[in-house]
Amino acid sequence: MNNPLIPEILHLLRDQSDGISEYEIMQAFAEHDVYSALAEEDQLALFQKHFITMNALYELQHQLWQDEDIFLEVSPLKIQIVTSQQVSESTGIAVSATEKLSEYYRDWNNFNNTSEADVIDLLGNFWQRFTSQDKRQAAYEVLEIELDADIHKIKESYRRLAAQHHPDKGGEQAMFIRVRQAYEILK
Repeated sequence: MNNPLIPEILHLLRDQSDGISEYEIMQAFAEHDVYSALAEEDQLALFQKHFITMNALYELQHQLWQDEDIFLEVSPLKIQIVTSQQVSESTGIAVSATEKLSEYYRDWNNFNNTSEADVIDLLGNFWQRFTSQDKRQAAYEVLEIELDADIHKIKESYRRLAAQHHPDKGGEQAMFIRVRQAYEILK
């Protein structure tokens, strides 16, 4: 399918030299015909709008890189056209960095085969991973280690704190349990 938003999004991006968010793009085209034929379910319709927008962005990214040696930076909060010189000067932008997302959004089968139930599952998994990150950060704090600690440091800290807080050695049971739970999260 040829995405009808591609030329219009390109025009919008060329006018927004400082970049624009996906939300702003979706708002700019809220009344567009391509959005009006979408599913009636709220979550599925939102996924489809997102997919169509991201499809256009990744198609543009591919086309601009191939045709004009211009890179389209696509990130959650900022979409911006950057020159090849800016790409080589930047450590945060790489063509291959978004390859998997690009493959996903450029494949219309992912759009056609996604149901309301799939969207609900995706959202549930997202929130589970999101809250899991909070638990991981708290676990690092309980074990008194840096966020980038390797498994050896995690085990070392766990052993030290478990011995220190073990109830049989005069420690507090609640703290011992917290230390064990933190270790289970990080191992």
